[in-house]
Amino acid sequence: MQFQKDNYYEPKDPQKQKRIEVVLQALAPAPGEMILDIGCGVGTFAFHAAKAGASTLGIDYSAASIRVAETLVGHYGLAGRARFVMGSALDLPFDNASFDKVVSADFIEHITDQEKYAFCREITRVLKPGGRIVIFTPNLRREKIGNGYWVIRHYLFGDRVPVTDLHYGLITRFGFGQIMRVNGWKYSLKYIDIGRPYLAVLPLLRDFLSLNLLWVVCPGRSGKGV
Repeated sequence: MQFQKDNYYEPKDPQKQKRIEVVLQALAPAPGEMILDIGCGVGTFAFHAAKAGASTLGIDYSAASIRVAETLVGHYGLAGRARFVMGSALDLPFDNASFDKVVSADFIEHITDQEKYAFCREITRVLKPGGRIVIFTPNLRREKIGNGYWVIRHYLFGDRVPVTDLHYGLITRFGFGQIMRVNGWKYSLKYIDIGRPYLAVLPLLRDFLSLNLLWVVCPGRSGKGV
């Protein structure tokens, strides 16, 4: 489990540290809060939010990831504050209004657009009134540009084009904005590029060049703010 420690729990790489930092800054976990980490994987944000004093619950469809998460939080002495369950983000096994905040990082790109509607409805159901949601995902437009770059390299130099079937649910800010509005969510959007921060602040170009999109959401308040 050294890999998980070095990349998610105590990352040595500055870019991996920054990824955790920007999500936690938006989430702002605090003592006394109950926070849900959806698509938690090995428990990255459940762990870091618990470390900040919150009580956390991570959910993931992978039994293997849940086992790793439980072992790791036990190693760091947080087993009583960070817990994990196996389950579906589209049918959360929790009561209504159970959580003060919800975080879902690098998850929505793994579900279809239709499933995103159910994902949003379930979060609305389990979140307490006035709660906060933080969603972090790769930027579809940047990914398409990156794919085009590798196709050109393949044509010119014979380089192998990287292929993954996992990000079939990538979405633009406009596409996910529509899904959020249908669910009555008010949201703010931040463009994030950890490796090249200037790409996330360039007017007009940031929509195409920033590596990630980060939404902070308040359900029950229609409209948007970007």
